[in-house]
Amino acid sequence: MAEGQAGKAFYFEDYYEGMVTDSISYDVTKEEIIEYAKKWDPQPFHIDEELANASHFGGLTACSAHTFAIFCAISQKWKSGVVQQVLASLGFDELRMLRPVYAGDTLVSRSTVEVARLSRSQPRRGVVRSHCEMLNQNNEVVFQLYAAFLMQCREQLV
Repeated sequence: MAEGQAGKAFYFEDYYEGMVTDSISYDVTKEEIIEYAKKWDPQPFHIDEELANASHFGGLTACSAHTFAIFCAISQKWKSGVVQQVLASLGFDELRMLRPVYAGDTLVSRSTVEVARLSRSQPRRGVVRSHCEMLNQNNEVVFQLYAAFLMQCREQLV
């Protein structure tokens, strides 16, 4: 787990290959699942608790877009309180929904740095690529992807 003081800025130079970070936790509510799905994915197992219980999921589940949105919201909020100096997302690869996310689940994002290198095209910037997973309260991986970010270096060129 990355060490850091609450609010401490975390720059490209602070990353290293193999580094593992955990996010804050997030509680998924029934009301949130229904509200999100009514707008973005109004399938019965996302918006109707009775029909969801009778479905192959056996309960109300978050849609995949909602699950990804939760990941985006919590993955940058580390338990340590460190503030990452992210300049831009460079993309997400191999996004997989591995298990349903149910109402009442508590999720945490875990990221493992696979690559940390200086940018070839932008001096004084770094690229960090991580394997990211979101786990539920039973430590089961419900979602995974590879994410790459352009990071600010500690010292900028003048």
